[in-house]
Amino acid sequence: MTNDKRFIVVAGSQTAHCCFDATVVDTDKPTMIGGKHYNNEYEPVCECFEVGDAERIAAALNAVES
Repeated sequence: MTNDKRFIVVAGSQTAHCCFDATVVDTDKPTMIGGKHYNNEYEPVCECFEVGDAERIAAALNAVES
């Protein structure tokens, strides 16, 4: 994955909860299984009911990073 942002928004719930529309993930922490990056997934930071909320959270976290 080529991305200049550490925190990104992915559609849906990475923890398999049906009520969340988006997950903010940390691209510095890939999900690893058997020493390989699993299914292009990353450690979730938070899950949101609204995509817009997730985008604002990711933007705020990235602003702190820069």
